[in-house]
Amino acid sequence: MLRVKNPNREQSNVSLHKKQFGLPAILLAILSMPVWAQSTDEKVQDLQQKVDALDQRVRADERNKELKDEEAADQGKTAAAVTADTSGFKIKSNDGNFVLKIGADLQVDSRTFVGEASGSLPDTILLRRVRPTFSGTIYKYVDFFFRPDFGQGQTVIYDAYLELKYFSAANLRVGKFKPPVGLERLQTDDDTNFIERGLPTLLVPSRDIGYQVAASLLKGRVYYAGGVFNGVPDNGLADTAASNHRDFAGRLFLTPFKGGSENPLSGLGFGAGVLGGSVDKIALPSYKTFGQNTFVTFASGVASAGHRTSLAPAAYYYLGPFGLLSEYTLTEEGFQKGALRREIAFRAWQVQASYILTGERKGFTSPTPRKSFDPKNHGWGAWELAARVGDFSAERGLYNYGFADSTKSPRRAREWVGGVNWYLNRLLRISGDYGYTNFSSVSRASEKVFITRLQVNFI
Repeated sequence: MLRVKNPNREQSNVSLHKKQFGLPAILLAILSMPVWAQSTDEKVQDLQQKVDALDQRVRADERNKELKDEEAADQGKTAAAVTADTSGFKIKSNDGNFVLKIGADLQVDSRTFVGEASGSLPDTILLRRVRPTFSGTIYKYVDFFFRPDFGQGQTVIYDAYLELKYFSAANLRVGKFKPPVGLERLQTDDDTNFIERGLPTLLVPSRDIGYQVAASLLKGRVYYAGGVFNGVPDNGLADTAASNHRDFAGRLFLTPFKGGSENPLSGLGFGAGVLGGSVDKIALPSYKTFGQNTFVTFASGVASAGHRTSLAPAAYYYLGPFGLLSEYTLTEEGFQKGALRREIAFRAWQVQASYILTGERKGFTSPTPRKSFDPKNHGWGAWELAARVGDFSAERGLYNYGFADSTKSPRRAREWVGGVNWYLNRLLRISGDYGYTNFSSVSRASEKVFITRLQVNFI
């Protein structure tokens, strides 16, 4: 019997077969979903932990960077700055409250005597001054200055003082320094027009230990100073007090037209210094020529005793490259020989003029060359010509009372000095001077001397 296939039945069998195998697969997939979901959650959690750990590391790195930046900023606020320039070597705190400056002053001189006196005056090359300098500021308001000298085979402390500058109208200085009397004495050794100072400086102290109150007022137009000191010989210094007496020194100096650069009187200054006290037990003064030879010799048995009074008016005027300085000093001081005690008057004056050939502006301090010495770049420094005349005299009582021998010590000396200064740059200077000193009342030959100096200075 022939059978005919039913298509619908075959299709139904196929569907049933699919249902038989598809349903278990679906059930298996459904049953496996929690396992897959659990595995996925673990992976997500693990990934999240890694992300969190990385985030923490990033945050830690950022915080460490912030801390380092803050530390660097704090160090920047307190870090010291070290510089070196024409004023010396300087270490300065960031806030400027602490400063240390290290400088130096070196002068090498050559003295050559000519004329009749040359046989008794030896020529020499010497270290005139060898002075390291230490200065600066402590706690903003206290300055210090210390300068020894190792020149001429000696060790001497020239300056050693502290200065309180809290009150602008009254600065207190304590220690060893220049009393405020002679004008040229108050110039630094590197700023004077000539290699050696003039005759009026012989009658004022060089350095003394004491207290001083001083300040510049009215925008620098008025300067005053007053102090109490141990007392030292004329043109001398000491580190101890010779007696329980004290010297009193003061100065008033005016520059009324200062600040007006267009005013031809802006470079005018004038004033006076005074000194009073006792000379009991201090050393006898030493009066020296331009060539640094003593020309007044006191008799045996003479000592300083009694009072001393000094008056030192002075003035200067600067206009462009031209400079003029003049001063006069009168000192009356006591001497004793045996039971005889008298006061002797000494007088000295000087006038000096200078002109800078290269046109730099002249002032109380050394000029800064427009072009430092550098021939390859057409720089030759600054050139200056200077001339000076001065006079020193003592009253006749110096001989009449037996304090000096009229055949050995002149009662009067007059000098003429001419010089050339070459400022190679702000630190280096070469000078050449010719000095002529004539003496009266004794048969002492005139002194004629050529002095040259190489000077390096940065303070």
